[in-house]
Amino acid sequence: MGKRHGQSGQIALVREGAGEIPSTELRLSLAWMKKGKLFGLPALPVPIADTHAHLMSFWKVDPVSALARAAASGVAQLTTIWDPLADARFAATAPAFHDLLEGWVAEARALFERGVEEGAVDADAAAPELFDHIGYLAGVHPYGAPRYDDAVHALVAEALDDPLCWGVGEIGLDYHFDADDDIEAAPHDIQMRAMARQLALACERNLPVELHLRHEDTDEARTSHEDAYRVLEEVGVPEAGCILHCFGEDRATAERFVGLGCSIAFGGAATFSRNDEVREAFAACPLDRVLFETDCPYMAPEPIRGLECEPAMICQTATLLAADRAERTGERVEDILRAAWDASRRLFG
Repeated sequence: MGKRHGQSGQIALVREGAGEIPSTELRLSLAWMKKGKLFGLPALPVPIADTHAHLMSFWKVDPVSALARAAASGVAQLTTIWDPLADARFAATAPAFHDLLEGWVAEARALFERGVEEGAVDADAAAPELFDHIGYLAGVHPYGAPRYDDAVHALVAEALDDPLCWGVGEIGLDYHFDADDDIEAAPHDIQMRAMARQLALACERNLPVELHLRHEDTDEARTSHEDAYRVLEEVGVPEAGCILHCFGEDRATAERFVGLGCSIAFGGAATFSRNDEVREAFAACPLDRVLFETDCPYMAPEPIRGLECEPAMICQTATLLAADRAERTGERVEDILRAAWDASRRLFG
């Protein structure tokens, strides 16, 4: 991965060690430091979309700077997530989140434009159109399933009237015990009911939906995916689209959901060395069903795994995965990237 825009090691070190600082050049740097090595992002030959981000979940990264860096890196579309339960401390209602998101976008646009004027942004590689193509999905994560009642359902439904809200998500099933946060999986039937109710809302509104499906690594039956498949069969797959977000399973699982009409989104975890079966699934997925995402701030791609992820890093994920697929299939890298961009535009406009 080569340097871009002439960034120095000092730029990356300052950001990693001390968080954001006011200098335009530093705030727009596309370089990161890990273990004493400086990594810059590859330039892409086509636009790219981050189809799943969490702008309210950063630990140290400033959302405004992250959006400006995304545009500087060539990200041309971004879909973030609003959960009325998990994100209530920042925005308890859709109108509140709308205002928060609009404010971030306005500030990011101004920072980006200042960077162009000052020469801190490579205008030829950037995507200023990003600022007109940022939206969100509304939904309750399976962690919140036990609290999914009529009042919460009404909050999700209200969000779908917002022109910045493009669909429902992330919803689904999480059967994994989260040891880091000491979160026990809710009863499976409660999760399935919450998923079904929100899925039905997406079907009624003809909006796309993003699914979060996870089970224990030792679960060879892939129970979360088996149960989700049944819910999709019973409730329906929205004609507007259904996306398996942050896919981490094998080729057979991907093919089964593609057969239902789903698209598959691949993130930074697919670049990890142990996840060859995920890369095999990516290579086998029909091109018109392939998407990229970051799931930021989680799971930055190799070789910067372990750093706080952000939307600009999708350039690294997409480059690695497209090159791996091209080697397996003989397709052109540019055609793979173009197909993913076209797929994201069909889903999110």
